[in-house]
Amino acid sequence: MLRSGLRTRPDGTQAGRADDAAMASPAPGPIVVGVERSDRSRDALALGRTLARAIGSRLILVAVYPAAGRSAVMSPSAYAAKLEAEAEATLEWIARPLAGVSASSRAVSCTSVTRGLKDVAEAEGALAIVVGPSHHGVLGQVIPGSVGERLLHSASCPVAVAPRGFWSDPALGRIRRIGLGFVATPEADEALCAAIGIALRTGAAIRAVSVVEPPAGGAALTFSLHYDELERIARDDLTQSLQRTIGDVTSPVEISGEVVDGYADDELARLSEDVDLLVCGSRGRGPLGRVMLGSVSAGLLRKARCPVLVIPRGAPDGFAHLRAPALEAALPPRPALARPRSRSS
Repeated sequence: MLRSGLRTRPDGTQAGRADDAAMASPAPGPIVVGVERSDRSRDALALGRTLARAIGSRLILVAVYPAAGRSAVMSPSAYAAKLEAEAEATLEWIARPLAGVSASSRAVSCTSVTRGLKDVAEAEGALAIVVGPSHHGVLGQVIPGSVGERLLHSASCPVAVAPRGFWSDPALGRIRRIGLGFVATPEADEALCAAIGIALRTGAAIRAVSVVEPPAGGAALTFSLHYDELERIARDDLTQSLQRTIGDVTSPVEISGEVVDGYADDELARLSEDVDLLVCGSRGRGPLGRVMLGSVSAGLLRKARCPVLVIPRGAPDGFAHLRAPALEAALPPRPALARPRSRSS
């Protein structure tokens, strides 16, 4: 599959230029936003609106209500009609502040909210599913709720999670800086291509961070005598891989990178304080085409301070094939690689 924005595919074979690939691509798919009558749905809608406005997509607002619901005082048909009416009222309540973004809404009867959102996304070829944060957590944190957690372990398209309170801060409605967690794997390539696609539409700068982690548990004791040397080799390898990947970017975007020491979820959470959107790949061992979070992504989602977009491994990625509406809107390429930062700095 062609990876837009890079000179090569993950298997090393030659790929076309990003603009050549994107010229033949269709218009961006819709963004599905799961809604209910709560502030966290306002957060999800605000993020969906931000993404849709930035990339020229449309929204599908989806309120899922129980299929085959039962009531002790109403007939099955009357109760189903009541649940549908409540879902329609929720859509009307949430859809008022759309700020000119094209949107449609659906009340969907399904056995679970997660399945209902996935069914709509798959039927519509959605670019992403957007959900709000958990009811728990402090202002500004992501922490996905139960529906978001299940989507993040099964969706076949990218999943974006909004931080708590995102809807209430008008300054959060632009994407000017994109953060990227980089590791030398195909999943990181897919996340990078998605970041490039969004940057082409928004003019955002991309900052990639790769983390050298200390050995865990018994490994730390085993390698203690040679740890400094092993750490240096790991840092050099990551630096070369990141530099090579940035050098392979053909799209006219501003991209920089740095290698740091620490724990990946902590360092990426720190990055999230300085960017408007954080993009990461899915490293879980589930089937291709599903999100299946790895431990780093799961930890990051509990600590991030900006919206997080998770890209499924091996799934078609519509973000990767976005292009700037006009070439003049794209930034000139200015790749850069920062010097590695040690834990003591």
